[in-house]
Amino acid sequence: MIKLLTQDDKKIILEYLQRNEIETSFLYANIIEFGVDNIQDIRRCADYYGFFNGEVLKGILPFYNLGSCIPHYEDAAAVPLFAEIMKDRKFEFLLGMENVIKPLYEEIKSYKEIKGYDESSYFTNRNFKPFILGGVDFINADGISSEDVVDFILDGRINGFNQFATREDIRKTLIQRGEEEEFIIAEKDGKMVAQACVQTYTPQINQIGGVYTIKDERGKGYCKAIVSEMCSRIIAKNKVPTLSVKKNNIPAVKAYTALGFQHYDDYLIIRFK
Repeated sequence: MIKLLTQDDKKIILEYLQRNEIETSFLYANIIEFGVDNIQDIRRCADYYGFFNGEVLKGILPFYNLGSCIPHYEDAAAVPLFAEIMKDRKFEFLLGMENVIKPLYEEIKSYKEIKGYDESSYFTNRNFKPFILGGVDFINADGISSEDVVDFILDGRINGFNQFATREDIRKTLIQRGEEEEFIIAEKDGKMVAQACVQTYTPQINQIGGVYTIKDERGKGYCKAIVSEMCSRIIAKNKVPTLSVKKNNIPAVKAYTALGFQHYDDYLIIRFK
């Protein structure tokens, strides 16, 4: 059985997420921050569909207002039922662990126009090796809406991640961040050169994302330095840093492994038109 979940289902949802903590970090943080019911003007709210085996929740299919779908299931019987809903829904990104996402992708790919298919590695860091780059300062961008900060993050969204965004989108992103979802910017000689954030979290992990260095400052260690700073902050909270990185992004893979990150599982990010 599949039904649209509501706030009344929050307890069983959290029990499900606790059973699958690393794999469902996006779902956990968004539900903690914004609840289960969909509020349309909040980008991180969603329509959450639940797959049940009897009375037991065995899968969750979310369609977020920001355009992403990040499903998870414990029972493969959810795949054809989720796929039928996904065929008729419009969303831009499908992402998650490969063993979960690939069966769904195979079911829906003939119904969607594919714009990108990125094979990534999901990394965890339980053996952190700090890296400090002299002369670099870190500023907290959380809740800040100054034009310089907004413009810098907007540049990263458009030129670093090839995603359309407006200044208002960026301001909402900063304002709607949770207490654990730090967003930091690296400065060198007063110039903003790189960014990183806690993309999402669970009781055990903080997932790093949004890592970006401006084009003319790449290859100077800023990416490695800002991710190291973020790891230090996460570990100080007694949590494990995690992140995903495209397998073909060799410089980033080398930087992260040098910091102590190790492969946890394969991860897919699929983009539709």
